[in-house]
Amino acid sequence: MNAFKYNGITYSELYDSDLSKVEKGARIGAIGYMLSGNACSDYEMKDGDATLMAAGTELFQVKGYKQQFRILADNKLFQVSQNSSVSTVKDLYDIDGRIASVRFESGIDGSPMNAFTPEAAALFAKEYMKLTLEDETTLHKQTKSLSGGSYFMRVILNDGTSFRVLYWMKHDVISPGAYATDKLKKVVAEQRELLYTN
Repeated sequence: MNAFKYNGITYSELYDSDLSKVEKGARIGAIGYMLSGNACSDYEMKDGDATLMAAGTELFQVKGYKQQFRILADNKLFQVSQNSSVSTVKDLYDIDGRIASVRFESGIDGSPMNAFTPEAAALFAKEYMKLTLEDETTLHKQTKSLSGGSYFMRVILNDGTSFRVLYWMKHDVISPGAYATDKLKKVVAEQRELLYTN
């Protein structure tokens, strides 16, 4: 996984996203150490460390987004994957008011599937922002490491960028690690049913 740590936050490369409208902002720093080929298997990632990017790779803000959410590096877009200082999806992801649409994706090859109706996407966006992030260790204990099938969904923002989320129907858990509200459960279930009726 192409990732790095900066200011206590871990970022991972955002694959399969349209970056045509992404604008580079101010330079904020650089990678200091590449783990691949250098670090031992038990090495713990520190600020300035990257898994695959070379030392000296510059880091830039992304115009229009909080630095805690997204950073540009090596002409690639990186999005927060872990930030222990926040407790809600709204605080983790700078996407409130930015979700344009939501769709299902194939779990086999990632190909696009049914999009949510506009009304369902709006409800999803509203409920997703309300979610409280769970402690990862506790969540895995409660759900037996999220055993059972999951569904892939893609959240598409107003600027065309997007990211994938997983939804574990058996446990009503959605990435990045939160229990769905009743309204969110219902809207996902209803939209999922359309996969088999259309």
